[in-house]
Amino acid sequence: MAKPIIFGDYQLKTKKSAIEEIRRRISFYQFCQKLTEEDEIFFSELFKLHSEYEEKVGCGIASITVEKDFHNNKCLYIHRQDGKSTDISWVHCVKPASQKTIVSYAFRRAVKEAIVAFKKDNLKETIYCPILHIPLNFENSHVAYITPSFDQLFLSFLELVEQNIGSIELKNPNSDDYDQRGVISDSRLKEKWVQYHQENAQLKLLSAKANLSRKS
Repeated sequence: MAKPIIFGDYQLKTKKSAIEEIRRRISFYQFCQKLTEEDEIFFSELFKLHSEYEEKVGCGIASITVEKDFHNNKCLYIHRQDGKSTDISWVHCVKPASQKTIVSYAFRRAVKEAIVAFKKDNLKETIYCPILHIPLNFENSHVAYITPSFDQLFLSFLELVEQNIGSIELKNPNSDDYDQRGVISDSRLKEKWVQYHQENAQLKLLSAKANLSRKS
């Protein structure tokens, strides 16, 4: 498998396709224009791949804008909760994923149906984000892992079945599949994981913005 670029709920097949998608999104903006909520979520997740992420974000992101760099090209600025602003290089964020990330996202894919079902069930009635207190719908909500986190759940399962990151075999999805995350090759292992996830995952519905503000 070619190593994809993975962040948040996004997975782009190659570094080239990631760069093309980022440039496409930025191209719609004028200088000094604030990103839409959808693009703010996209770039907030992308920025987590930056080696100086904690320093750049500081106390938290209030908004993101498109600005002009020294060469009159479009660049991105983070406007923090404390009123300070800083530029951040999206180019620095576009890095092929580690093997652990690739494998963990294949495990996320395996339980996608359960996650979607949880969201649909919880949205049958009007509910509000417990953090931001805004009404939730399918588009503006995220299913969040409480305790244990997804990583803790995933790694505990591997230990239980006496496997490790390097021993998991993946296969490529079909080229026409919208979800291009890897597929767990061993169907019995996948079934065990889905069952383990069902019995141990503690899930909660949050707004996408609230979920992004969480450290976990």
